[in-house]
Amino acid sequence: MATWNPWHGCRKVSPGCLNCYVYRRDAEVGKDSSFIARTSSFDLPVKRNRKGIYKLQPDEGAVYTCMTSDFFVEEADEWRPEAWKMIRERDDLHFVIITKRIHRFQVGLPKDWEEG
Repeated sequence: MATWNPWHGCRKVSPGCLNCYVYRRDAEVGKDSSFIARTSSFDLPVKRNRKGIYKLQPDEGAVYTCMTSDFFVEEADEWRPEAWKMIRERDDLHFVIITKRIHRFQVGLPKDWEEG
């Protein structure tokens, strides 16, 4: 199982967020989970190793996306188009996006995405 966390942090938006594992883990190391920022692995889907091979490979299974945030969090609006571009480029991977902000799906989806 591969993970890709292009940004970190979130704001609680529903009762389902009450026992959020990200907030719990961040609290253990004194990190403020409500601060949303791009991560150093933002471009992981398109990063290559020294041999020029993508670091994320299709045989690793699905790429679970934004496990330390929410892909549709408002603070990531300016970064999301670049993330979609990487997802589009890596059409050999299967990206899984879990969200509590499904109401923002149409807002965050590229206009030309159609059926994905």
